[in-house]
Amino acid sequence: MPRTFITVLSSLTMVASLSLSPAYAQSRGSHVAAAPQTRPASHTPSTTAKPAPMTVAQRIDAHPQLVTRLTPLLPAGMTLDQAAQGFKNEGQFIAALHVSHNLNIPFDKLKAEMTGTDHDSLGKAIHDLQPTANAKAEARKAEAEAKADQKAAGKKVDTDDRDDK
Repeated sequence: MPRTFITVLSSLTMVASLSLSPAYAQSRGSHVAAAPQTRPASHTPSTTAKPAPMTVAQRIDAHPQLVTRLTPLLPAGMTLDQAAQGFKNEGQFIAALHVSHNLNIPFDKLKAEMTGTDHDSLGKAIHDLQPTANAKAEARKAEAEAKADQKAAGKKVDTDDRDDK
């Protein structure tokens, strides 16, 4: 009988130690495979889409000083949103406003050249609409004016705003 008791006790001890060793190993950082754990609901990845990027007009609207500087350059009856629609970036749009104002080129024609199917650069658009003008010099002048407007409004000026084609 003592032999049977010792055998049963040894078997129970063995079973108990085998069943507890994975739990003990997990608490000690062992490499014993554990059952996968599910994340709490608060840590699940978000399924919401990123917000849409801001339009050129929205980025300008965020700087009231810049709006103040550009409003006099807008064609009569045209809002900032309407004027900026289709432009790739602020610098391109603001430079186009300056060219239109400086050379008395109708803004809607300049905009159509730059944002239409051909997507002409500012210099090419100037050349197409006013062939006697020094397009390269006028484009550089307008781009400098655009950067000055942005800087005066406290915006960081991106030096890669130009669209040289």
